[in-house]
Amino acid sequence: MERSCGAVLYKMIGEKPHFVLVKAAAFGFPKGHVEKGETEEQTAAREVLEETGVRASLDTGFRREVVYKLPKRPGRKKQVVLFLAECDPRHEPHPHCEIKELAIKPFEEALELLKHEALKNVLRDANEYILAK
Repeated sequence: MERSCGAVLYKMIGEKPHFVLVKAAAFGFPKGHVEKGETEEQTAAREVLEETGVRASLDTGFRREVVYKLPKRPGRKKQVVLFLAECDPRHEPHPHCEIKELAIKPFEEALELLKHEALKNVLRDANEYILAK
């Protein structure tokens, strides 16, 4: 099984979290493959930086796993571990590397951009987690 790690990245604008979504093929969260010797947390932080240019503080108290079949590789699955990460308010996320587009949206608008139900569920959990703080 392939493994990737990343984060549900958000930025507080006023009293509301706005979520940072990146688009390679479809909108999702910044994530990438775990490199040899890296922890999940190290991978997540590195991928957020590589894809958005933001050094974010990870909240490892929020950890969700999504497993899905790889459409271009029959019989293969991918596990994605996602943490929560808050943007430093002094830095503005912007697309890097293979990212075609980046969107910063409030919860409802971010939810509409996500296609996969599993990612929508992670976003719902993240939003509730942030609001309960």
